[in-house]
Amino acid sequence: MKLLSYRVATVAIGWLNKLVGGDSTPPKPAGKPAPGTATSRPAPRDALADSMAPAPDAMRALFAQSLGDQNEPLAMPTPFDLIIAGLTLHAGVKQSPDAAALLTLLGGGPASVIRQLPAAAQASLALCDDPNITRRELAEKLAEDPALVQALLRTANSAAFGSGKTSVLAIAPALDRIGIAGVRSIIFANSIDGVLSRPGGEFNAMVSEVWNHMVRTAPIARALAPAFGADPDEAFSIALLHDVGKLVIFDRISVLRSQLRRDAQLAPAFVSAVLDELHQPLGAFAASEWNMGEAASRAIGEHHRRSSDGRPNVLGEVVYVAEAADHAHRRGKPLDLRVVWFDGRINADLDRVVAVLRNLDIPLNLG
Repeated sequence: MKLLSYRVATVAIGWLNKLVGGDSTPPKPAGKPAPGTATSRPAPRDALADSMAPAPDAMRALFAQSLGDQNEPLAMPTPFDLIIAGLTLHAGVKQSPDAAALLTLLGGGPASVIRQLPAAAQASLALCDDPNITRRELAEKLAEDPALVQALLRTANSAAFGSGKTSVLAIAPALDRIGIAGVRSIIFANSIDGVLSRPGGEFNAMVSEVWNHMVRTAPIARALAPAFGADPDEAFSIALLHDVGKLVIFDRISVLRSQLRRDAQLAPAFVSAVLDELHQPLGAFAASEWNMGEAASRAIGEHHRRSSDGRPNVLGEVVYVAEAADHAHRRGKPLDLRVVWFDGRINADLDRVVAVLRNLDIPLNLG
């Protein structure tokens, strides 16, 4: 995917403003519609699932009308293209000499943006998914990776899994304690931390904070999951990687740094916008590329609850509340659950969630 030109970007953003600004009526064709013809708002779409899908016919009409005759055929933009196009027009671009180069790297499509997991990690994940392997055989195979063993033991003895329990010192009891879903999440996190490069300079501290936030959010999500009717281990696994899209962005900044042979010059406001706009779709792309499953891809891609296809996304709700709880706890400010429930369109039992959060010492504002 080539970066859209500024001319095309302007048209794309005009259409995007129509989409988010409440004007859902597509461009009118020449001539008046037949009397009595009804128009209606289309059903909500899953912005993540459609992020690489062709643009609708209305957008094609808009582009044809706005661009006129072109010597070269113009590929119609996808929703992901529109986000990239919007970022080219961000005010911070003027203060970011390397902004265009970064957006080109990020706009290359999942195959070129998302790194593949190491062969060893893929083999370990395959073992976890093998229904014919025994728990003992799995433990023996995983024990061949010392770094993975340390991560599994650390997780098994963490407050989320080991509170009030005797510490485990061997991998077999660690597997029993955290379960196969937990093992898979640790394999993913351990390999991702190794394969995605850090961009250096001031960005390294931001990478560390992303990891710290995800590590803090995961046990909160695990504790909250039953109140949502979700599987605790699955909620833990997804929350542990819910902001992985940000790590993908920082990885691309590290690639840019290597190409330039210097630190990338990017204004903080521009970086913040890129992280905010792209981390959900890129995280979903990564989950899909790494075969984490549709549920993980949807939850990661919609964990800010800004879009919905109308289907329930319980794990996305869990991560949304868990993330808000972590931010409140870290800042020492009460979590306003009324706002969380409204903004996140939460459907869980509020009383049960309140009980869990109080047990975790999360400050609450219940009005």
